[in-house]
Amino acid sequence: MDQLDRDLLHILQKDAKTPFTRIAEELNQPDTTIHFRAKRLKENNTITRYCALVHPEALGYTASAIFRIEIGGHILPEISKDRTHTFAEELAEDEQYLWVAVDEEPMIVHALTMGTGEEDLQRRADVLRKSPDVVKVTMTPVSAVVKGWELSGTSK
Repeated sequence: MDQLDRDLLHILQKDAKTPFTRIAEELNQPDTTIHFRAKRLKENNTITRYCALVHPEALGYTASAIFRIEIGGHILPEISKDRTHTFAEELAEDEQYLWVAVDEEPMIVHALTMGTGEEDLQRRADVLRKSPDVVKVTMTPVSAVVKGWELSGTSK
């Protein structure tokens, strides 16, 4: 990947609907070059998909929080480790969990979630706490987002 690919990606990340002719003008390249480069970036999975970013408020989400979920209590550590991954995968299936990551020492799942308000987030944390695999849930509400509003439920 060279600088032209990086510049093309930067423009497409801002607005994936930018016409190739406009990108070509901005980058001082023939539009056929831009078209070829974009096609190659898609074929080699550098660009995995094009999508629409929606303001969370349009879907009724006005609050967000980061959950730290400790998994454990199993007889064998390997069971806790496996369950941490499957638990994270289950959370990732829910559209209100926007980002889910696993930390294996100790067995922790980190998750960014949205809700319709603070009570909704608290209910979500309470449901997590009732799982027999969960040792502890810590909820940190997000009040302001500087970058990444499309993942937080809190726009600028």
